[in-house]
Amino acid sequence: MTAEDDAKLALLRETLEDNVDLTTYETEVYLALVRGGTQTMTDISETSDVPKQRVYDIVDGLRERGFVEVIDDYPRKAYAVDPSEALSSIRDQISRAEEYLEELHDTVETVESGVALFKSESTIKRYVSDLLQTADHDILLLLPIDRLPAVVEDLEQCTDQQIRLIVSNVSPEATDDEMQGLGKRLPETVDEVRTVTSKEDFALTVDRSRGLYWAQTGHKYLNDEEHGYYVTNPSLAMVLDRFVSESVWPVAKPVVGGSTQPTLPRQYMRIRDCLADLATLTDSRPVDAFEISFEGYDTETGEDVSKRGTLTSYYYTEYDVRASLTLDIEAPTEHVESSLVTVGGVGTRNVDYAAHSIELRENVTTHSDHLDDETKRHLEACQAELPAEFGNESVVIGLDAFVDRMRELVERPPGEEYQRIRQFDAFREALVRFEASEMAPRIQWRQIRTEPGGHVAHVGGVFDDLGYDLTLLGPLGDPVRSEFASRFRNHKLVSIGQTTSTDFVWFEDRKFLLTEPNLESIDWERVTERIELSVLAEYVDGSALLTLGSWYATPNLPDILDGLREDLWPLLSSPPDHVHFSPGEISQFSRTEIEHGRDSISALDDVVPVTVTANRSQTRRFRDTLLRGDDETTTPTVERVRNQLGVTRYAMHSQRGAIMASQDDVRSARAPQIVNPRQIRNVDEHFNSGLALALSENLSDGAALVLANAVASYFMRHKKPPKSAELRDLVGEYDAFFAE
Repeated sequence: MTAEDDAKLALLRETLEDNVDLTTYETEVYLALVRGGTQTMTDISETSDVPKQRVYDIVDGLRERGFVEVIDDYPRKAYAVDPSEALSSIRDQISRAEEYLEELHDTVETVESGVALFKSESTIKRYVSDLLQTADHDILLLLPIDRLPAVVEDLEQCTDQQIRLIVSNVSPEATDDEMQGLGKRLPETVDEVRTVTSKEDFALTVDRSRGLYWAQTGHKYLNDEEHGYYVTNPSLAMVLDRFVSESVWPVAKPVVGGSTQPTLPRQYMRIRDCLADLATLTDSRPVDAFEISFEGYDTETGEDVSKRGTLTSYYYTEYDVRASLTLDIEAPTEHVESSLVTVGGVGTRNVDYAAHSIELRENVTTHSDHLDDETKRHLEACQAELPAEFGNESVVIGLDAFVDRMRELVERPPGEEYQRIRQFDAFREALVRFEASEMAPRIQWRQIRTEPGGHVAHVGGVFDDLGYDLTLLGPLGDPVRSEFASRFRNHKLVSIGQTTSTDFVWFEDRKFLLTEPNLESIDWERVTERIELSVLAEYVDGSALLTLGSWYATPNLPDILDGLREDLWPLLSSPPDHVHFSPGEISQFSRTEIEHGRDSISALDDVVPVTVTANRSQTRRFRDTLLRGDDETTTPTVERVRNQLGVTRYAMHSQRGAIMASQDDVRSARAPQIVNPRQIRNVDEHFNSGLALALSENLSDGAALVLANAVASYFMRHKKPPKSAELRDLVGEYDAFFAE
């Protein structure tokens, strides 16, 4: 034997004597049998140097302890039991002792590294159970399908937490029925279940602050031992959580029938969970029907913040890491005193605040289901003041006109026919996938029809359906485009230039516009070049209303307003009772441009009452531009904006209602709340149409708000403007859209 062999044998003797509790003679006999195989008692004595008279007793003792077996023959013989079997009972005792010691060691929360490593499956399972049982709000779990039974009992007890589950290692051939069966195996406490076919490790996070990563056996980078990493460091737990929620969850397949309509109020630890629910909820409700409260920090200063506001918009797709909310902080119905802020998730940049805790609830303060007393009074006035018959007046409408090319996006799966892309998110996700590839985006679409668009067409459509005599003035084309000529064949069409087109892409949940700007400068000089002033005077004289929009589409509109006041109005013997003005999206204008436009609007109001209608965003732009340095907080913003614009009326509207400031009062009216509307975005034009209709019939201010709300609500419900009987019916049953 070599010196190295002698050293190993000496260490082995020491181990057996000190750790296995064998005597020196027992050690020598056992080693002799291990090395020499089956032997007689005489042979054992010779190979072990143990006296023969002692060998018999020692062999019997080793036999009782499971180290040797005896062949009761003549002569009597013995052989060594396989060492792994002989030592198994000792290993079991050590393992049980280790588990018991770990049970006595109640916690590893104080480990300095924030991570504790366990190799015992029973210990790992115990910490999984502990995490599930101590979660406060949120559980995110990724686990192989064969690990499901280990967590079902604990998940059943998690009745107050939001639970999202990803089941991995699912067969690619699994049918929908099998997936439904998987869902039925889970407790009802699980909120949402998804599956992936890839082989994934076990990963659990609770409240984004603690977690456990359980590496499964069979990976090339691991041996066959269990490895469980218990994470108590919040930053490391956040990394684990973001890996599962942002890398695995988006590519996982939802279990058929596994999702339900979210119930509110609901708390979230991740902004993407909140946004996913909002994407479902806003299919049938306007975005401002929801209120967001959040706790987080200012991304610029790092200061902790806690804020609440009304949702105005959001950005979210599962295939884009960017995700954010836009809130109107503490915004009452009738005011726009607050500023818009953007909110992202923890670690997000390019937003105002990052939120680590979010609560989503119904906007009960500003989106009440009850009809308030003021709206009741205005409704009664509207019902009393509606004319016996619509259409007895003439109206002039200008100047914003487009041709909308109505299109839909299509795709052709391999071996199939072309299919429509119905959801905007599907289109957006396709662009994100292109961004991640080396291919240029290739989008296919088909044109469905063309139709007139812009202020002229939208407002004109409402008045035409109600039988009014119309004069439409705007860039209708040279010659007038067939879209306008066909739709308004019974009315006077006065074109002042070439029209432009908008590719209007319809999705079931929203629309997408690609607009050609009209590079022809339309100003008062251009108008009077195309139409003799005396002819224009004939069109306007005797009409009940002149409605103009939008400033956004006609940047030189202030110059046109000056021309109307200085040149046209002196020629009129029976001028309109009202001028209605819709600014449109004015964010593109500078402060100087808005102030110049304000002067023209105010000057026109000196010769004819002007009513301005705007949405909350446009009102906010007027406020920020015209009310600089105005610290007044007790006067409603609509009244202060009206005063600065110098107009007779200023009305601000949203999907939940409208408010109007006039020279003598501020009035508001809630709008009917439409369940499952067919169109919930871009109803501004139809509110404008309704208010213009009310002005043409000289309704009182409160009644005008109700009628404008009714026209907009009908459009939301039916995706078309109302006929006379339909409008009367809606006004008649206006209060039926509110709770008792």
